[in-house]
Amino acid sequence: MTPEPTPARDLRRLRTYTFFTVIGSGPLALFMAAMFLVGGDAEVLPLAAGAATGSVVLCTAGLALHWHGQGPWRRRLLWFASSALLLAGVAAEASTGEIGAAWAAPAGLLAAEGALLWSRPGRRSLALLAGTAIATALAGLAAQAGYMHPSVVLMTAVLVPSVAAGIVCQLWHYRVAQELEKARGLAADLAVAEERLRFAGELHDVQGGHLQAIMLKAQVARRFADADPELAASEVRAVEELAREALRDMRAVVGGYRKTALADEIDSAARILKSAGVEASVPDAAPSLDDDTERLLGLLVREATTNLIRHAEPTAANVSIVEVDAEVTVTVVNDGAAEPAEGGNGLSMLAARFGEAGGSVEHALDGDRWTIRGTLPKPVPRPRPRQGRGRVRGGRSRR
Repeated sequence: MTPEPTPARDLRRLRTYTFFTVIGSGPLALFMAAMFLVGGDAEVLPLAAGAATGSVVLCTAGLALHWHGQGPWRRRLLWFASSALLLAGVAAEASTGEIGAAWAAPAGLLAAEGALLWSRPGRRSLALLAGTAIATALAGLAAQAGYMHPSVVLMTAVLVPSVAAGIVCQLWHYRVAQELEKARGLAADLAVAEERLRFAGELHDVQGGHLQAIMLKAQVARRFADADPELAASEVRAVEELAREALRDMRAVVGGYRKTALADEIDSAARILKSAGVEASVPDAAPSLDDDTERLLGLLVREATTNLIRHAEPTAANVSIVEVDAEVTVTVVNDGAAEPAEGGNGLSMLAARFGEAGGSVEHALDGDRWTIRGTLPKPVPRPRPRQGRGRVRGGRSRR
């Protein structure tokens, strides 16, 4: 397993849980072995306890090396040494009486490390079944030879796959979570790349023809500059007009691309948060407002979404719209905010623009809960012009 340098958000927490679960299986197996060894023969108890402890420690060290992505040769040495200690402890206990169930849990550790070490991903379930079958078969042979009680054989058949499958499944679960996190990042990058390609294609379609025409007109003007100055001047004027038209079209393309609507920004925020693994709650519909108000409120939603993705580690976010009297308020709340959470240049510029429009921007941090709220007055509807006395039906005016 290759190590991941910095897991994101919940993956970091899952990494910690998985690490302590996998490495903690060693002390748990040692505790179970000690419980079964208590009350055994005093002559072999120190030797059996030492063999069990050494076997568990070496096998846990191998699991730790696997977690950190180390090479297999050290793990193989640890696995063989752990197996030798386990067999030595079993032989020591068999020399004075029946073999107990103290070796089932350490054998589960060996089965898990063996499946991770000797089999490929996708075939480890078969390796676990093979390890369980081998351990159960050896226990059955020992029972037939009179060295083990049949109940211990049953306990071996239960404990070995339980311990081994628990370790392997935890590592598999974390690997799947890693792949999902990578897929989310790729999806976000792909969305950005597609949007850039769309804008580049639209700009090319609009400006390509203008630039080609400008180039041809400039060539004609240069060619006839001495022979026909009037024609050359006419071509230069045409170049000037084409340049103005190209500039107008480019501004229209960029203006349409950067047009900010509140409903679009809310939908975009919901998609971005979902791609980042954040549970987002957004309103079903946005109110109908004038262009300037929607632009400012949409910028607020965009800025809040950008900030919580870049500077926080949220698990949930909420976008709400409230209309009270002559004001409309948009509030964005998210958890996972880091301290200190101070307003940056984006929020300062946004507050200035809201202030120019007669509104305000507020932001606050309560624990790890970050809130940004923007309020704007609703525009007063303009009264319709009255019909003048000079108007008659049909819309014609008297002269």
